[in-house]
Amino acid sequence: MKIMPRGLLVVMGLLTIPALLVAQESTDSGSRGRELFETYQCWQCHGFEGQGGAALRVAPMVYPFEAFMQLVRHTNVMPAYSPNALSDENLRLIWDYLRSRPEPPAVEDIPALRDR
Repeated sequence: MKIMPRGLLVVMGLLTIPALLVAQESTDSGSRGRELFETYQCWQCHGFEGQGGAALRVAPMVYPFEAFMQLVRHTNVMPAYSPNALSDENLRLIWDYLRSRPEPPAVEDIPALRDR
């Protein structure tokens, strides 16, 4: 078994800390974004995971934030949310949440939906 020098272990540990903080921040913003998605009742039309329903699927989000903001602020398809009603910061958290959602499985990968 090879033993690493103590200095190298300290450096490796210090390099790991920022990655853990970014992961925690990402998780926190995703959780907060989900809360806001629910608070602003986006789920009523877009489903709880943004997978669609009465409105289009919005997750996983493929638009850059600026395009998403334009859709939310200046729409004629759904109620528009002004910055007074939904801050840019909260809108970005919702966008982060939608970007974090995984692709849904293919129909053929869902046993209950496969042809028998």
